[in-house]
Amino acid sequence: MKQLMKLFKLVMFEKRRLAISLVCTLLVALFTLGFVNLIQPIIDYMMSPSDVSENAQFTIFVMKAFNITRDQLVQYLPWILVGVVFGKGLFTFLSSFFMQSIGIRVVRRMRDDLFRSLINQSADYFDRRSTGELMSRLTSDVDRIQDALSGSAKDFIQEAFVLLALIITVFVIDWKLALATMIITPLAVILIAVFSRQLKRIGKQNQIKVANIFSLLHETITGSKIVKAFTMEEFEIKKFMEATRNLYRTAIKLAWIGSLSSPFMEFLGGLLGAFILLVGSQRIAAGHITSGEFGTFLFAILSMYMPIRKISRANNTLQHGVACLERVEEVMLSRPTIVDKPEAPALPPVKGHVVFEDVTFSYDSSRPVLRNISFTVLPTEKIALVGLSGSGKTTIINLLSRFYESTSGRIKIDDRDIRDVRLSSLRSQIGLVTQELILFNDTVRNNIAYGLADTPDEEVIRAAKTAEAHGFISALPQGYDTKIGEKGGLLSSGQKQRLSIARALLKDPPILILDEATSALDAESEQQIQIALANVMKDRTTIVIAHRLSTIRNADRIFVIDKGTIAEIGTHEELVQQNGIYRKLSDLQFPEKKEGSP
Repeated sequence: MKQLMKLFKLVMFEKRRLAISLVCTLLVALFTLGFVNLIQPIIDYMMSPSDVSENAQFTIFVMKAFNITRDQLVQYLPWILVGVVFGKGLFTFLSSFFMQSIGIRVVRRMRDDLFRSLINQSADYFDRRSTGELMSRLTSDVDRIQDALSGSAKDFIQEAFVLLALIITVFVIDWKLALATMIITPLAVILIAVFSRQLKRIGKQNQIKVANIFSLLHETITGSKIVKAFTMEEFEIKKFMEATRNLYRTAIKLAWIGSLSSPFMEFLGGLLGAFILLVGSQRIAAGHITSGEFGTFLFAILSMYMPIRKISRANNTLQHGVACLERVEEVMLSRPTIVDKPEAPALPPVKGHVVFEDVTFSYDSSRPVLRNISFTVLPTEKIALVGLSGSGKTTIINLLSRFYESTSGRIKIDDRDIRDVRLSSLRSQIGLVTQELILFNDTVRNNIAYGLADTPDEEVIRAAKTAEAHGFISALPQGYDTKIGEKGGLLSSGQKQRLSIARALLKDPPILILDEATSALDAESEQQIQIALANVMKDRTTIVIAHRLSTIRNADRIFVIDKGTIAEIGTHEELVQQNGIYRKLSDLQFPEKKEGSP
């Protein structure tokens, strides 16, 4: 019930629409009450006019309310019936529309908040969760919540009002008979509680299975070339079929429990009807109620079946929605591990003086990736980080950009600790070209001017020319307005890399980080890019990560990273003269050059 109330609290943000919907729902209940009670005058005055007594309360109320006689009542009853049915239909429509609009608005806001929460999470959050799982929470789980709020919440509330109106009717007609029929109510409440608990538990399992399917889809589609290259289509199909089989089993459990609730309620309704007929006939014989009143009483009791059934079905969907709300709240309540300090100032324009002081970092406590790293990069200096894979090179630049927080030590830019300034101001002054090519399914222009929407076309073209990308862009069907597909799938690897470089150049940052920025280029293109980068790196601090030593020969200093520490520092010529790690890497890449020949 506590979680269910959380679900209902979501609609409180739309107080005006909720008030209109509740008023309409109340009117639906009142028109239902009037419709049920029309049975009494129909039976008393049209079917059995001799069976009228002073106990026919509703009949007498109608005659007094409209100031009509019995004969006039008989003439007006069809019109009253039409008016009641029309009024019930009109307010049912209005109640449904406003409640659905509430659900749609609430879920739109929830989806926006959920995306905002996701996009603001720190990098380590995404390391621990699959993309498919997060997509499932943003789509499937939120859709389930919308189903619960838009349709089921409306049914739950409206049918509860209708049920209350019917209960009031039977108690007004004959409270003793009504009280006797309520004996079976506790059993119905217990059954609904049992069904609700099971539906919530299995509903949560069902959404986990859906998230697993999303994960498999994302991995298989994004890795389709690898799947085909290794002829693993059948393997992936079997893996997907196993996931759908697990979802099927959970869905069958949901269907079984959901389908079982209605027959149970029908059976209870049958028991109740038999009991009423037995006791009601005795009440009529004793003269406590008229035939019309008993007909109204019986019709009201039978009419309770539909509200109870709808409430039961709505409860099934609501419990599923509650399970999904819990999964969504897990994301929305997660807080990023890297945040601005309270009232942290913006980092002013920097010269690019970078200092690492005894920096240690580990992704988990068992294995440090960096150990007591200390070095200084002077303004406009160009340094290179080299080393074997897994040595910690990329981790260094991730810490500089505060994608992760160092375990100990300090990182400073222009004598300011990067933890003491606003993240946005720090990252706005760092240009990053990563080894992983990140492009968006948008136009070439928007990819280059990402985050700089108001940039003039001339500057975009200038950045593209500097990155040696203008030539192939001009040859595209729509030039700079050409959409490049998901992750730039319509471009070659070299073309995608040039766009990434152009994007970083347009930002014009004082600190430039190149993480294998030319790894996807052929020899001719790499030579052209190296010339362009040489111009771009002037008057800015540049940190280059490279495996190919030919791309960093002109660096001011080269740091050799080995097992999380700085093993060697020097220029290319100095390092090849030493019999160290860099010399071994050089001999492997340039076997024709020996004996320290640069």
